[in-house]
Amino acid sequence: TAFVILDEVIKVTNRRVNAIEHVIIPKIENTIKFIMAELDEADREEFFRLKKVQGKKKERQAVAEAAEAASALTRAAVSSSSKEAPSLLADYEQDPDVMF
Repeated sequence: TAFVILDEVIKVTNRRVNAIEHVIIPKIENTIKFIMAELDEADREEFFRLKKVQGKKKERQAVAEAAEAASALTRAAVSSSSKEAPSLLADYEQDPDVMF
């Protein structure tokens, strides 16, 4: 009788071990794989987003630098053209006063 009870307990324990080995552990491993895949995907998305943001910043900076260079060229052109053009006041000769 003790052997029969012991045999039943061993069978139940073996069933539980088999269930853990063949059902529960694979489910947990699949869950871990899924979580790792999702985390990797999130990392790739974050990396892509950061690269896009950096690209946009560089693009804006290049546009701003180009605009600054263009405005500097126009300022230089305006200042150089004002130096080359003779002033109207430089040719002014004072007329004699007219008395009535």
